Formats: sequence, structure tokens, C-alpha cells
Amino acid sequence: MMNRLAFTTATLSGDFATKARAIRAAGFTATELWGRDLFDHYEGPEIALRTLEDEGLAVAALQAIRHFEGCSSQERPRKLDIARRIMDLATLIGAPLVTLAANTQSSARGDTALLVEDLGQLAEEAAGRGLRIAYEPIAWAPHVCDWQRGLALVTAVDSPALGLQLDVFHAFVQGQARVALETIAPRHLALVEVSDLAQTRLSPLEVSRGYRLFPGEGQAPLDGFFTDLASHGYAGDVVVEIFNSAYLAQPPEAVARRGWESMRRWRDMAATEGSSH
Repeated sequence: MMNRLAFTTATLSGDFATKARAIRAAGFTATELWGRDLFDHYEGPEIALRTLEDEGLAVAALQAIRHFEGCSSQERPRKLDIARRIMDLATLIGAPLVTLAANTQSSARGDTALLVEDLGQLAEEAAGRGLRIAYEPIAWAPHVCDWQRGLALVTAVDSPALGLQLDVFHAFVQGQARVALETIAPRHLALVEVSDLAQTRLSPLEVSRGYRLFPGEGQAPLDGFFTDLASHGYAGDVVVEIFNSAYLAQPPEAVARRGWESMRRWRDMAATEGSSH
């Protein structure tokens, strides 16, 4: 079966209800939420939950725990408390995943044993809530900047409650021509996010935050990635995750439709792969 397609709310302008309607009308059946979405209405998360139900939208993941693994011992109790509260929000909204962005702080420590210990504790916390942590390497992080290191840490922890969050942007912005999906066991892959990018002299951080493109609109080797993904065995969600200032100035309905259309080749490819089995 084809992976479910989801769309992140961060791409769209407007309040949460407007975003949810646009995402569902475009064709997506799931969305990636951010904490602010839950408190968009003055009556709080209950309104967001009602909106999801009214639109028939599932939640693919809740973004995001940050700067946790490798943080100092002084920061750790506060960071752990924040992580627990985010996980509790995920439980409230029925999200199966909470994302964890690799620590980008210059003060972060990169000792493998420490990172494995920290990730293992988060996995235990998630497992106790029936959740899973999706760990995302970040291109500008000092210690976990590529999917290879992220996968090595996930494999070392070896917990069903921890998997790799593969945002292909972070591989392609570093010039990688291919993500070797065959080296990633399906059980270790928790979430896939896709976007495109153009050649530029801007830093990876600048491109990531304001200039991502929809699949097919840039020069990233996405065709090869989608071909590999269709035969990989990954059964989770594929999230279209675009951060682009220009899209925030456009009608959300039009932007969401553009996102859906950008995945047409992938949908066709996945359908063809599925019919051949």
C-alpha cells in the first residue's frame, strides 16, 4: 500500500482551522502539527481537536523536542520536563510520533555513549505513553548532522520507541547525491519528510528556514529517492514539509493544492510499485 501523505501546517498562513481545511481539501488525510497549532484558539486545544475531527485529519507527528541529547547536566532536568510535556500533548491529540531535532547548540556534547543514554531515556518516556520518538539529524548541528550518524545512534539504542526521522533536505543540502535507504531497516525509520531546494550560496540554515521548495521545483535528486522508497518497506507517513516565506504570503488553499500536486509523480510511482506486487 502507498504511504499516507501528510502536510505540515508550518507551510501555510492563517489560523489552524483555515490550515486544516486547506490541507484536507487539497487531498491530504494527515497533517504534521506544531505546538502553537494546539493553542491557536483562545479556548485552547479542545478547538484544535474538534477541527481535526471535523476535517477528518489524522496527526502524523507533533513537532518538536529540541536541544535535548548531549545537553549539560544542569540543563537536563528542565529539558526532560519540557520533553515530557510535549509527549503528553502528543498523547492528547493522538499523535503516534513526537519529533526530536538534533541538538544544534554549540554547547552540545557529542560523546556517543552520552547521546545513546539521552536518547534511550527519551525512548523509555515515549514507550510509557505508547509513543515513538522520531530523531532528526540537522545539517548544521555540531554532532548529528547527517542521517548516517543519526541511524547509528538509533541502532545503538535499539528501542521500538525510537526511530530515525529522515528529512531528505538535510542530506541533499549537504550535497549528498543519494540516501542509501537499503542500509536503513524499516523498523528504524520512523518518519520521512520531503522538500526540494535550488542551488544557492545561502547557508543550509537560511535555505531550510525560508527557501525550501516543493518536490520537483528544485534540483534535489528526489526521483531516485522516491524510487528507492517505493521498494524499501517503509510503512509510515511521508510528510511534505516546506518552510518558505513566499508561501506564507499566498492563499493557503492554493499552497496546499500545490503541495498535493507536487507529489503526483510519487503517488503514481507508489501506485505502480504496489500493483506489481
